[in-house]
Amino acid sequence: MRMSTLQNPANLPEATLGKRFIAICIDWAIAWSISTLLTPNVIPESSVSTLLVFFLEVFFVTYFLQSSMGQFLVGIKVVDKETHGRIGFKRTLIRTMLIVLVLPAIFTKDLEPYHNVLTYSRVVSIN
Repeated sequence: MRMSTLQNPANLPEATLGKRFIAICIDWAIAWSISTLLTPNVIPESSVSTLLVFFLEVFFVTYFLQSSMGQFLVGIKVVDKETHGRIGFKRTLIRTMLIVLVLPAIFTKDLEPYHNVLTYSRVVSIN
């Protein structure tokens, strides 16, 4: 079965800043909820417990599904800039570390987030 031109990732539009912001807020709310449930019994209660859960959730879910839980819920996914496929383990890890360092708040003059530039990825809208 052939993929329609609308489903081809090369033809998908860039995700809007609004969708990206909502997605990261959802991811943070999920991470906060999980860390609240797990502390102090499973993970130590500290200022970084939510950040650790956020990192793990975003990294693993993005690696396996091409989008974090928040991105999935708002209908966006991460793809390779050139092949429009998966970005792989190493680039997903680097991208997630850059997100945790709040690099998404820094943009190029073309309004492209630096974490996408540095990992040669883009975020596309799938609905």
